[in-house]
Amino acid sequence: MIKVALMEQRVTMQRIADEAGVSRMTVSCALRNSPKVSKATCRRIQALALALGYKPDPLIQRLNTHLAQAHRQSSGQVIAWINSFKERKPWGGQIPFFSMYEGAAARARKLGFQLEEFWLREPDMTGEKLSRILYQRGIECLILAPIPKGGGHLTMDWDKFSAVAIGYAMVFPRMHRVGTHHHHSAHEAFRQLYRKGHRRIGLFLSKDMNSRTDHGWLEAMAYHQFNIPKKYWVTPLIQDDYSEKLFLRWFKKERPDSILTHYWWLDELLVKEGYRVPEDVAIAFFDLEGASPRMAGIDERYGLIGEKAADLVIAQYYRNEKGIPAEPDTVMIEGRWVDGSTVCRKALKV
Repeated sequence: MIKVALMEQRVTMQRIADEAGVSRMTVSCALRNSPKVSKATCRRIQALALALGYKPDPLIQRLNTHLAQAHRQSSGQVIAWINSFKERKPWGGQIPFFSMYEGAAARARKLGFQLEEFWLREPDMTGEKLSRILYQRGIECLILAPIPKGGGHLTMDWDKFSAVAIGYAMVFPRMHRVGTHHHHSAHEAFRQLYRKGHRRIGLFLSKDMNSRTDHGWLEAMAYHQFNIPKKYWVTPLIQDDYSEKLFLRWFKKERPDSILTHYWWLDELLVKEGYRVPEDVAIAFFDLEGASPRMAGIDERYGLIGEKAADLVIAQYYRNEKGIPAEPDTVMIEGRWVDGSTVCRKALKV
């Protein structure tokens, strides 16, 4: 007796529609959380689809994405770049943000979108007002550029938009975000200096930068010191506002043979005080974007961060995901160490 195995019939949208007593178009919209269908109906149809074992056809999804992308290329769907800095430039006048903006703009163009800046510091502008403007223009995608102060927040009508934040400065609401993997970058910087013979490695940063980097550099220093003899420990210097006098007092007391910092002009100050860089003290920088080619430190790859922000918000757009996510995703980009003349290999004393 020959047994013939029958393939399990694929559950289609039409079958779900028949079971639910609605049209196939309603099922399609409900599965994409389209605002054209009520939330109650969306939940009912999604539960039915799950019970029936419905699985989207990846080939059809790919075709739909291709058709949508072709339409975007002709219609020019806009992604809003939200700038909340005082200066009206897409990158808020901050050099690192320029590369983020350029990376996001290039990636958006490649995927059939356009990137356009909107300034939250316009006279009489509020998050509520900007939300209305964007909604009336049919703009559904937001890239939230880094905000001026760490630990801050933005207020928008989030339910209308797919959104992604760049960096860690914005703590509320908790959105999908893309940022530098500060912990990885900091550990790499400490490793590089230690391998080059530096033992008393100091850390000098502002309180705001500590918040912006999600405390990654401070935590990496704590881990580094946990693994070295106590005689090499250096107390970190974290300032609310920069004070040259306080820095020099700290430097003379702690006697670091190398310093990790974000202050680009620090080597000039030390040279002015009679120290040789890097012979007397080496200096490595958190962020080399816009810095002199002679400086050593971490390339945080801001252009790639912008590209990934565009990818993330466009993916939400195609899935019709809007509002504050229940479980936000974070994409972290690893920085790369770059050698420079502000750091040299140090001969160890026997």
